[in-house]
Amino acid sequence: MNKKWRKKKKRFHKEGMTLPELMIATGILALCMTGILISYLRSMELNEISGNMSTAVKAAESRLALIRSTTFATIKATYDHVAFDIPGLDAKGVSYIDDSTPDLLKVDVCVSWRTTNGRVFGQDKNVNGQIDTGEDTDNNGMLDAPVQLVTYIYEK
Repeated sequence: MNKKWRKKKKRFHKEGMTLPELMIATGILALCMTGILISYLRSMELNEISGNMSTAVKAAESRLALIRSTTFATIKATYDHVAFDIPGLDAKGVSYIDDSTPDLLKVDVCVSWRTTNGRVFGQDKNVNGQIDTGEDTDNNGMLDAPVQLVTYIYEK
């Protein structure tokens, strides 16, 4: 039994990791770490988008509340195609009023924004609150955006 143990011990001492094996293991580790880093960066980007969307929704809701508190007769003149800033965000919101039905106003509030890496969410590519050439791709007369709240206000 003592001889067998010595043979096993010698065999373990003679073998080791070769340079190619070490390089392959390092390459696999580098690929795995790259994948983890890309996933982490993507999750940070999605977190920013989510925060921006929450801020944009709150700003649009606030704008709708302001419009609702205005007298019916002055809503169209005061808020149709009017842009507004959103504090804490590189964004513009725009309100659109449709008065095609008597005693009923359709109010759309759209918010477009730009993230820190320059990606723009919404049709307002230069984030200025105005329809410029090439921005209204669906030709509906408004800057559509991921945050777009619609409500109807009727005259009491």
